[in-house]
Amino acid sequence: MKYEKLIYGLGSMVVIAGAIMKTLHLPYANAILFVGFMGTSFFQTWLVTQLKKRIKELERKS
Repeated sequence: MKYEKLIYGLGSMVVIAGAIMKTLHLPYANAILFVGFMGTSFFQTWLVTQLKKRIKELERKS
């Protein structure tokens, strides 16, 4: 995928920002951590399904 590193980087930035906010006891830190973790996990799940489809396509060709 073309923007895989960018999406992972943005997800990591959100998680790190949430962790810093949690350390500083700022409001909404839990929500930001949750959004960061869930976003990256959903993206990773979607990416794995795309890769499985691609593997099946390549297996059919050979």
